[in-house]
Amino acid sequence: RECAPIASETMMRSYAGEVYLDVPFDRRNALYRKVQAFLEHPDGTMKFSDVGFYIVPLELAMKNAHHDEPGFWERWAEDF
Repeated sequence: RECAPIASETMMRSYAGEVYLDVPFDRRNALYRKVQAFLEHPDGTMKFSDVGFYIVPLELAMKNAHHDEPGFWERWAEDF
């Protein structure tokens, strides 16, 4: 599904075509291997020059969990 880039409190970025795939980073997982085979050559290089394939670990994603608190972005915008 469509998603925004990783949020930042110091800059604003517009949507650039990012999509979120709820697939675990596990080379034994058949769905992960299917996505990987679609996006990458066997040597790990990308098949599409304008596509990046990023794994976002839960630990990194959770650094922005406070952004999901009700009213966070409204309060942030007041000081923008």
